[in-house]
Amino acid sequence: MTVTSSEGLHARAVILVAELARSFESKVALVKGDERVEATEVLQILSLGAAEGERIAMEAVGSDAEEAIEALTQLFAGNFDENGGKTRETEASSN
Repeated sequence: MTVTSSEGLHARAVILVAELARSFESKVALVKGDERVEATEVLQILSLGAAEGERIAMEAVGSDAEEAIEALTQLFAGNFDENGGKTRETEASSN
């Protein structure tokens, strides 16, 4: 998925990602290029330094892996609930 937040993966967004990842039994990781970090670890996610427009992959292993990926994908797609959950695409289409 592509980071669409104009601030990239900033502290508040990363906390939301980690909290959501912790709510699943599955082990979830985020991958940017050659870097792979645990999605439950705030400092590890911040170390990715993911800026707007950069691609992040998600991996999950466990009994609820599919649900974890879906929930995290929705969180990213909603810009971490910035702008009332609107992405730039939905803002443009509503104008």
